[in-house]
Amino acid sequence: MHELSIFTGAGGGIIGSILLGWRTVGAVENQPYPCAVLAQRQRDGLLDEFPIWCMDIEGFNRRVACHYRGVADIVTAGFPCQPFSVAGKRAGSSDERNMWPATMECIRLVRPRFAFLENVPGLLTWNGGDYFRTILGDLSEAGFNAEWMVLGADDCGAPHRRKRLWVLAYAEGLPERTRLCANEPAGIGGRRFGDGRYSWWDADPADAERQKLEIEQRECCDDGKERKTAQRACDQWGRRSTEPRLGRVAHGVAHRVERLGAIGNGQVPLVAARAFSELFGRITE
Repeated sequence: MHELSIFTGAGGGIIGSILLGWRTVGAVENQPYPCAVLAQRQRDGLLDEFPIWCMDIEGFNRRVACHYRGVADIVTAGFPCQPFSVAGKRAGSSDERNMWPATMECIRLVRPRFAFLENVPGLLTWNGGDYFRTILGDLSEAGFNAEWMVLGADDCGAPHRRKRLWVLAYAEGLPERTRLCANEPAGIGGRRFGDGRYSWWDADPADAERQKLEIEQRECCDDGKERKTAQRACDQWGRRSTEPRLGRVAHGVAHRVERLGAIGNGQVPLVAARAFSELFGRITE
């Protein structure tokens, strides 16, 4: 399948897509550092070339999303979890970081055969599960049925839990997909946009240049040596009993902070692939 990935981050979900044999035809991420990681992985040859839209989802919906109708078979989205996480304020729909409405708008514009969604399990229990029912209702109004499950890294053999809610929405009775917009921009379907190093789509060119320069400076100044970190806590069988302590890793070193953020926001590739496979099996039984 051809995948449009939104809220892509540094690409953990895309690695899961590779495990499933998909081809990514576009990635949307508004943070410069994860965009730079994606571009670097393309230069390394670890990811195929695809457009990297370094912009927020609302801007993507206004300017680009319609061009993916008839191109993307599936939209994947790990939309922000902060409004529903037990670690946050759990403000839900009143949280300005709630990006579900924009996610649903993207799905409506693209009209894929599938939408594969990821969030925290707290979404099932926040406010009695009311907002999850809102999500299912929005999908239903757009012509999608859905299956869902909770699956974590520990279910796939990893030494940490990292439970996540996975939702596979699938279209039934949709009309034949046709292009919504004329003059599809060159590059959709695999060619890289931008200058061959980064793809920047922010409104302010000066700000984009500043962000690129900052990242390039950090890359040039990285001596490549491993920094000492605290030993991870293990039990007598060698399994990790807690997450590693950060020690001084995140103090005053922006590059490391960004890496930690990308990991914290990222998906475990094997978990994403297994969740899709199990949910897809349900709807094809």
